[in-house]
Amino acid sequence: MSKNMDGIRNRVSKANPWRFFALALCISWFFWMWIILLGWNVWKFPAVLFGALGLFGPAIAEIILISRTRDKEQWRDYWHRVFDIRRINKKWFLVILLTFPMLNAVTILIGILTGSPLPGFETAKNLLSEPWRILPFAIFILIFGPLPEELGWRGYALDGLQAKYNALISSLILGAVWALWHVPLFFMKGTFQHEKLMFDTLNFWTYILGPIIISILFTLIYNNTNRSTLSAILFHFMINFSGELMPLTEQGRLYSTLLVFALSLVVVLIYGKETLTHPNSLWIDKEILKCFLGKGACPHQLSFVLDSPFRRFILSPKKLANRLHLKENFNVLEIGPGPGYFSVEIAQRIPYGHLELFDIQKKMLEKARQKLEAAGLHNVGFTLGDAVNLPFGENKFDIVFLVAVLGEVSNKEKCLSAIYKVLKPSGLLSITEQPGDPDSMPMSVVCNLAEEQGFEFVESYGKKKNYTANFRKPDPIGKSKFKDER
Repeated sequence: MSKNMDGIRNRVSKANPWRFFALALCISWFFWMWIILLGWNVWKFPAVLFGALGLFGPAIAEIILISRTRDKEQWRDYWHRVFDIRRINKKWFLVILLTFPMLNAVTILIGILTGSPLPGFETAKNLLSEPWRILPFAIFILIFGPLPEELGWRGYALDGLQAKYNALISSLILGAVWALWHVPLFFMKGTFQHEKLMFDTLNFWTYILGPIIISILFTLIYNNTNRSTLSAILFHFMINFSGELMPLTEQGRLYSTLLVFALSLVVVLIYGKETLTHPNSLWIDKEILKCFLGKGACPHQLSFVLDSPFRRFILSPKKLANRLHLKENFNVLEIGPGPGYFSVEIAQRIPYGHLELFDIQKKMLEKARQKLEAAGLHNVGFTLGDAVNLPFGENKFDIVFLVAVLGEVSNKEKCLSAIYKVLKPSGLLSITEQPGDPDSMPMSVVCNLAEEQGFEFVESYGKKKNYTANFRKPDPIGKSKFKDER
């Protein structure tokens, strides 16, 4: 841990982040409330004045709180971190200036490759046609967003959080409050959020998730520039400025959010969750990282990746549960549940049945157990073992399902044969594969493997690399109960 971070951890910070959050939200929302209630357009007077005062809520809040302490040393430290450019070395200047222009460029390229049209770049064209407008435009972007926000978010609150929590947790807490702070903008006429993104749409959710994830990058930069508030202001400015010059489509915003999530994950893996300051001190074993980036089961140390809210964009637990045709008294086997991302929803749907979780990693089962117990679910069992050798009796389960697991199994034929034995006649085998999994298998290969072991194909959902394929074990007496209910 650096001496700078030792100083943060070893003293009781005078910054009270919770008091700041409450005050910043109250100030900003108070001014914005009138714009919403009176139906004003934010760009017309007096709404524009109220809107600006709301944007300065975080800055006003931190000034009030620091003033109340009457601590001259804290004041000097606060403003020194705002104006001292020497805290930022050349390497971090490049990170600040280039990260989001490069991310936006990659996002636009991905959009083009996936069939999206090339953006019009209207703002960039207009500024280039009248270069004298570039500086006023940049100053406007700086004043109405990065400057007043970062004087509070990173300039005041982050130190207080890091005095109590590690850098990762502090980032996520700050990001969540920052995201919440933005919500009223979606109800104010004339704002980009109200006119273009709109409340409770895919754009809304990607926008709200953005601050939570990006906060990790802010903390990385802040902690590695000797707590420079200026670095956070400049980074925020580059996010907003490059976003204006390189606009993204709805699909592009989703791609951008996924790219930022991937970058933030890499940052945590490389710099460590405690301080985000040690590039040579991984908090996970190199072999584990190699396994995660390559093929094989996701190690339990990285289970938070499997619990990511972004998985809902690919396949939500509710949608998977619907595909399984569950009944309240079914016995269900989930192979490779990880930390139980899908398990809670499944267990809730079979209150008179039983869900058995089977995993090769003991600590994954422990994490799943904690999650299910926290949800008050007790109709669940936990078994440790290898999927090629299932320690269950014949004809025991109504459903066996695997999500992004079959490709990791050493002997897939033996695994499917074992599943065939434990399934009841007409029982359902459900195999789901998801994009991003290096072990993902094409549906045609999965179908061939399942049919070779005696399963009959029933139905499929999704397409390409994001699909669910359902099979049944033939019933010599009658037709499949699952097929009849579709």
